[in-house]
Amino acid sequence: MIMRTLGIWLHRLLALAFGGVFVYAGLLKLKDPTLFLMDIRSFDMLPDPFAAWLALFLPWLELLAGLAVITGVLRKGGLLLLNLSLVAFFFAIGSAWHRGLNIQCGCFGGSAVDSNYIELFIRDGVLLALGLALMFVELRARKPATSLSP
Repeated sequence: MIMRTLGIWLHRLLALAFGGVFVYAGLLKLKDPTLFLMDIRSFDMLPDPFAAWLALFLPWLELLAGLAVITGVLRKGGLLLLNLSLVAFFFAIGSAWHRGLNIQCGCFGGSAVDSNYIELFIRDGVLLALGLALMFVELRARKPATSLSP
């Protein structure tokens, strides 16, 4: 009983931490979408108006999905969106690194300093591992009981 209670509290704490990172990141981007747009442009992957649309859309996605993870309302959907976002971030960072670009990540608001690729991969890797672990626990905990008897 005590282990189960500790597991529930650990799950809630990890969901709060994971969702909180994205709520915080989304709020910082919403504070200055123009600066975030410049950071998106530094990746040289999307032409305008698509880069501008992403600069307007992504912070709201992070904010709402992060809140879903924290509150538990539509948590699986929030985890799915954030985990897919992290995979997309890996692709974008890897592509920029492969092309030799000096990017400003913009992950937590704007940045005037070129990003360190290794740090970005480690940070996003830790976040993705946490997000996948939370998703695994959610899917396992919500699995309906099946009966073998007729």
